[in-house]
Amino acid sequence: MATGAFSQADESCSETPAGEELLNKPESWKTWLPLFGILVLFALVTAVWPALANAFSLPSFGGGSSTTIPFEAEPIHLESLQTVLPFLPDSISPVSAALAVSGLTVALVVGMGGGLSLLSKFVYNMRDNTLEAEAYAAHQKALDLRGKEQIKQMRDGRSADPIPSHKMPRWSVISNTLISLMFVGLTTMVVVRNFFPEGTRMTEDGRIVSVTMPIFILFAILTLFILGIRLRPQKLDALDATDFGAIPWDFIAVLISGLIMIGLGIGVMTYLNASG
Repeated sequence: MATGAFSQADESCSETPAGEELLNKPESWKTWLPLFGILVLFALVTAVWPALANAFSLPSFGGGSSTTIPFEAEPIHLESLQTVLPFLPDSISPVSAALAVSGLTVALVVGMGGGLSLLSKFVYNMRDNTLEAEAYAAHQKALDLRGKEQIKQMRDGRSADPIPSHKMPRWSVISNTLISLMFVGLTTMVVVRNFFPEGTRMTEDGRIVSVTMPIFILFAILTLFILGIRLRPQKLDALDATDFGAIPWDFIAVLISGLIMIGLGIGVMTYLNASG
């Protein structure tokens, strides 16, 4: 009995996907109608609140009591629209115009919502009728069998190719080289700023030349020479295959301490040059 109940439940779940029944029913008005009502209610309260505040001494939320200013609304002339819509009057009051625009907006929203609801219902019914047709089921079964046969024919006589290696240490070399050149540029700026504040020097024949580019080229050539010896793809690949040791915290501590001392020394030199 329990097994039969579970099987019936599974069949019912497989026949009706989750949420499809809710989508087929045109009950979207339960969502947008309360929201539309809340918007209209707030609009009415906002429009009549100043009058209610003056009549019943209610807070006006505007920094004090409001004062009514005499105002006579001018009619809205519609001569320019009569060429397209000849049935319109010559002029209407602003209240009538606001009501007409509001009514037109509500009519358009309701019409578009109803039209989309009917269209979605028509599409769902057409889809259900197509899925329930015997001809569709037969064609779907034949298509599945033909797809399985094609896959079987493609697999026959084929052997899986070896998986290529995903290791590309040359990109690590390129990225590390670019990062090193960036630090070389920063180091060049620090050296030039401290030893050549103006960034230029005068040669023996009286010419003024820039020292930034020669220093950068010198440091860059030295860096590339060291990287060419130490940083190679084969060495990185071998290092990655055997790099299972502990983290050298002592080396990291010494390196950070040295960098701090170098930074302090450069800062003192900069301060002395600036004060001098």
